[in-house]
Amino acid sequence: MSTLDTTVSMIQKCTEDELQVVQQVIRQFFLNRGPHTTTKKQFLEELQISRGQHQSGQSQEAGEALAELRAKYGL
Repeated sequence: MSTLDTTVSMIQKCTEDELQVVQQVIRQFFLNRGPHTTTKKQFLEELQISRGQHQSGQSQEAGEALAELRAKYGL
């Protein structure tokens, strides 16, 4: 199955609420991906935020997240 087929299959299985979340994440991804450069200060600030989120339990191991997605969408 191609990446496109897999993506379409996953989207078809999503509820309307889930699709809204996906769209929000995609918008944020592209908005944050602009052609700007990050200063050392900005990088360190983002790293500090990320570490704080990890310490407060707002993160998840990538393998666990992927396993959940695979189970949820039957992949």
